[in-house]
Amino acid sequence: MNGLRQGWLVARRELRERSRSPAFRASVVLMIVAVVAVLILPVLIKPGGTRNVGVTGSAPAALAATIVQQARAAGTTVEVHRYPTLTAGERAVRQGHVLVADAQRLEWRGKPDDQLKAVVTGAIQLATVRDRADAAGISRGALAALLAPVPVTSVQLGSVPGHGPGDETAVLIMTAVLFFGISVFGQMALTGVLEEKASRVVEVLLARIPPRTLLAGKITGIGLLGLAQIGVTALAALVAVAVVPAIDVPAVRGAVLAWALVWFVLGYALYATVYGALGSLGSRVEDAQSVAGPVMVVIVLAYFASFAMIGQPGSVAAKVISYFPLTAPMAMPGRIAMGATAWWEPAAAAVLTVATIAGLVHLAGRIYTSSILHTGPALSLRDVWRRRTASAGAIEASAHDAEVRRQPVDVTARESTEMTGTDLATHRVLITILAGAGVVLGAAVAVFAHDVIIGVAAGAGFTAVAMQMVKLWTRHTGPPAAHR
Repeated sequence: MNGLRQGWLVARRELRERSRSPAFRASVVLMIVAVVAVLILPVLIKPGGTRNVGVTGSAPAALAATIVQQARAAGTTVEVHRYPTLTAGERAVRQGHVLVADAQRLEWRGKPDDQLKAVVTGAIQLATVRDRADAAGISRGALAALLAPVPVTSVQLGSVPGHGPGDETAVLIMTAVLFFGISVFGQMALTGVLEEKASRVVEVLLARIPPRTLLAGKITGIGLLGLAQIGVTALAALVAVAVVPAIDVPAVRGAVLAWALVWFVLGYALYATVYGALGSLGSRVEDAQSVAGPVMVVIVLAYFASFAMIGQPGSVAAKVISYFPLTAPMAMPGRIAMGATAWWEPAAAAVLTVATIAGLVHLAGRIYTSSILHTGPALSLRDVWRRRTASAGAIEASAHDAEVRRQPVDVTARESTEMTGTDLATHRVLITILAGAGVVLGAAVAVFAHDVIIGVAAGAGFTAVAMQMVKLWTRHTGPPAAHR
């Protein structure tokens, strides 16, 4: 059975087992209820029904009819009551009415309702002007011509030229969904690894499946489950919008949604790979916070950085975080939605993120392979390096003794011995990927900074640091798992 088939079997197992979990089903129900509630509650709690307005003292004769007309024009239903005395009117106020005293004062039981206040105030002004016009002998036709409203158009300007507040609201919602999905399902991969270690299930699985294939299958299965959960929630939201037409939902273009899906997959793959590798460092589910705490902090910082740059998607800072792989999954979709990117920018950022994921898969696979069978206190990355170095030294010593005694040496041990040290030939694929990522990053910086020298320096610096990390890792961890 090849690795692809084995990985798919692991992914299917994750889908089947986790979808049957009561906790997962409860989380799906809670998410659907929360989203539907957020959409429907503002409509349900919107002030409505008949409002009661009382009138007492001296007032224009047509005031009651004018209040009703003005309220109807504003979409509100009002019932006007006439009270003979101020005391009777104030008694009604304490029961929830609004009192107009002598057409000059409004009395409320609590905080004034701005909409009803505007309706009643406008009606008082209009009724008073009509009485004065009648007293001055001005005909109703002439008065209507004088008071004819001037049409005024309202235009909402957002923080970004050409985009209104609705676009910014859509970006806020989309960024929050991406943050939630990436962090929740990434941590699910972390806890999945720890649960299998604690229950010793992983020892049974490793008897038939290589460690890297097991990690890849687990990440794939949980990612597919996450997409399904988000899809079900989105479907529930669409049903709620269809059933309650009064719900105001900001429109999002299809291309923006497609890119959001792409960046969810990339962001999940990036962080879930790190989570899965770090999960192998612990031995119990309780170790989750200690082994993956820094990654959680990075995700939160990435979200807030993306959130802060929504109003300035064309700034240098926004461009930088939309290209940096750790923040790109949440920052780039917002820039795309606000129309602040050229056609090639999302593709270039995606290539850079994919290159980073490839490097992380390589490193995470080695961490996972070295520590997945560890039991006891949680390991650190330094402990993993020491364990691999000690293992490589033991293999070298064993091979040397076997040669001295002229005994057959296992081929796997010989290959592993030959691949230790700083021989970077075994990492040609990773080196090529990192070099390509450095070129892409340098070109992007050169375009944004309008300076070729700065771009070359950024690309060369990234490549140099990445190469040193690979070299250091190779020196401390020994050969890749495929050669052991």
